[in-house]
Amino acid sequence: MLLDQINLNYLRIFESVYRTRSMTQAAQEMHLTQSGISQHIRSLEDSLEVKLFDRIKQKLIPTAAGKKLYENVSPQLKSLEQALHGVTAKDHLLRGQVTIGMPVVFGLNLIIPLLKEFGEMHPQLNFNIKFELGHVLNNMLLGGEVDFAFVDEFNMDSQIKTEKVYDEVLKMYCSESYYSSKKAEMADLQGRQLYETLDYIAYEKGEPIVRRWLQQHFKAGQTHLKVRAYVADALGISRFVTSGLGVGVLPGHHGNKLLEQGYELYEFDSKGKESHNQISIASVINRSHSTPVQKTLEFLVSKFQ
Repeated sequence: MLLDQINLNYLRIFESVYRTRSMTQAAQEMHLTQSGISQHIRSLEDSLEVKLFDRIKQKLIPTAAGKKLYENVSPQLKSLEQALHGVTAKDHLLRGQVTIGMPVVFGLNLIIPLLKEFGEMHPQLNFNIKFELGHVLNNMLLGGEVDFAFVDEFNMDSQIKTEKVYDEVLKMYCSESYYSSKKAEMADLQGRQLYETLDYIAYEKGEPIVRRWLQQHFKAGQTHLKVRAYVADALGISRFVTSGLGVGVLPGHHGNKLLEQGYELYEFDSKGKESHNQISIASVINRSHSTPVQKTLEFLVSKFQ
């Protein structure tokens, strides 16, 4: 392989000589003697078996081969330099890509605005966002597909460590139009009977989140719930709720966002007994993080402290 025969330093010296058109200036740049520069250029020409410069009246004139080599080598050397800096971060700049997993609504409302702030501080840093549920993010973490993830209350694999960073307050909403349509029917009801008259939008079969919210308000036997739709994430729940199909439980920060956007929502009284969803940062134990990943992680954690 031809590359095995070439000393990388020869190419760096060639790039300097070509750019400056001077052995003397190249020697000053590379901290070498002029004779050393000349010897390295001859060695490169011997290895490639082509002439790179003509020496005419004490001037260096690049040959066609020299011009072609420079046009290809110069950008590659710059890319290699940037790649090495990206790995070592010795230039104190954060560059490269950070891949983060998260629940969609939590990510849209809270994480992406923070990443926008951090991204403006580090313009050469890029983000790759994966909106997924906990069990999917668990596998993505183990497979190295994401650097770290925000997860809700999900039993992660034993190889994954979690650190609580945020406590979502869960609230029950419906549209004002839906509430008005049910108001007469609910007028003389309370407790379990009142909530059994409603239509629900739930995250999954068994309705654990809805039932946990209801349990905060009354203790009774199994409540019969009329579920109109199952949707795997809060964004889908909110679409059904705002359309007037029924009642759903959403993170309070998302309910506030919907109200800011002009949606008319009715919030059911929690009677001071709030239901919560714990959000944690998850990462694989003992996995090494690049400097950009580590700094991004530290920034996000600091914002929740």
